[in-house]
Amino acid sequence: MARKVSDEVCTQNYEAMKQLFCDVIEDADRFEVVYGCGVDVGMMNFVIVRKTTYTYASYAIGFDENENEIVILPISRELDGYGDPIYVKRADVKKAKISMFSKEIQIHGKMFPKKYITFTVQELLNQDPDEVVLCIKQEEPYNKFMDFFKNKFK
Repeated sequence: MARKVSDEVCTQNYEAMKQLFCDVIEDADRFEVVYGCGVDVGMMNFVIVRKTTYTYASYAIGFDENENEIVILPISRELDGYGDPIYVKRADVKKAKISMFSKEIQIHGKMFPKKYITFTVQELLNQDPDEVVLCIKQEEPYNKFMDFFKNKFK
């Protein structure tokens, strides 16, 4: 069984992730920030064998209610690196939805390499037995993001 990470460490991780977002994004002060994570499952079928691969991703996700915009910044789990930010305006989105049971968020649009992105945002992640996500506590930002996404972006 995985060891739980303390609330203090989870809160520190949130603050460090938010600081990374602010360091990278020019006008970061207009965004609220949440942590999101996703997994991409790939399958290849051979004659006898099926190969499944899992690619895990971490994101610092900024959202601006006034501009109805989201910016997704791919980040490393250790918070020591990042990728190119993707700016998403609601007007440029083909479809945006939240699955009913898993609370998985999916956004479709031409701005994504695969034409869509899938991720989850959680209030508290305090266990990571496989060491693939950032343990984080973000109750208030989570609630604000979910309200924004459900009522303004979806």
